[in-house]
Amino acid sequence: MPELHCFLYKKLLLNFGKFIFNMLKTNPLLKKGDTIGLITPAGFITEEKLQKTIENLASFGLKSVYFDSVLEKNGYLAGNDQSRLNELHTMYENTEVDAIICVRGGYGTTRILDRINYDIIKKNPKPLIGYSDITALINAVYKKTGIPGFHGIIGAGDFTEYTSENFEKIFLSDSEIINYEIFKDHKKDAFVIHSGEMSGTLAGGNLALVISAIGTSFEISWKNKIVFLEDIGEAPYKIDRMLTQLISGGKFKNVKGIILGQFKGCEPEEDDKENSFSLKEVIIDRIKPLEIPAVYGFSFGHIKNQLVFPVGIKAKFNTEKLSLSIKRKELNRFFV
Repeated sequence: MPELHCFLYKKLLLNFGKFIFNMLKTNPLLKKGDTIGLITPAGFITEEKLQKTIENLASFGLKSVYFDSVLEKNGYLAGNDQSRLNELHTMYENTEVDAIICVRGGYGTTRILDRINYDIIKKNPKPLIGYSDITALINAVYKKTGIPGFHGIIGAGDFTEYTSENFEKIFLSDSEIINYEIFKDHKKDAFVIHSGEMSGTLAGGNLALVISAIGTSFEISWKNKIVFLEDIGEAPYKIDRMLTQLISGGKFKNVKGIILGQFKGCEPEEDDKENSFSLKEVIIDRIKPLEIPAVYGFSFGHIKNQLVFPVGIKAKFNTEKLSLSIKRKELNRFFV
């Protein structure tokens, strides 16, 4: 009996050691030769966008797989709801698919959230990548399964040198710490709203989509989060209205900080400037009184040079240095 106890004890220690090793190892999430599933859960795409996605991924040594339904068109949607849902489920169930990227955003993701089988996703965790309308899907998956998603470049996006470098940094690198620095040309428009350091779990995405989830079971859990937000083509008064809704609803009450990205096309029209606040004035007026660390202008949004933010992962952000850091082990415990 003592020998048996000793054997079981050694086996327990060995298994525990393997567990700790897996927690601490810094393997990349993806490697050359891996297969990426292409889906269109929102707006329809063209053949050109599909080919651009395939070429973008091939530049990293990644293979693409997709269904013919990816090119379906149903009004402004990429096929009917069931077709888009089938794409999503099948890509998660396919054990040969290592990650999933959305070819574009558009509109339509919110229509399928109630019908997703989240157990399929929970049993087959893999990186899900996209932004804009895909904000709704990434946050829903995290809310229902606890599996992080990646708010960043879409498949048919512009993989500039900066975007490619940061895509590679988070998905294909094995560095222990992932450090993000603001794109140099974004510095001139960036500003600190309230200085300080943030430490918390990343949550957010497109402001309009974050707002649309309020009152549903897919709403972000705000407590202890670093909230990152961006938008496109919204007049300052609309940004004001959305931020005011979040403030009035107490959503920012227990967050660790706010990172605002590039709000492209959100300044007043030239002939309406005398009758409007500027975007900067709205942001300072709404966010500064919260007295929590906050910045505007970090490199994400509907722009060419952008970063990938892992929703559901702990991070640190320094407002003065405009830099974000993530420990790779935080990612590896979900996917590697």
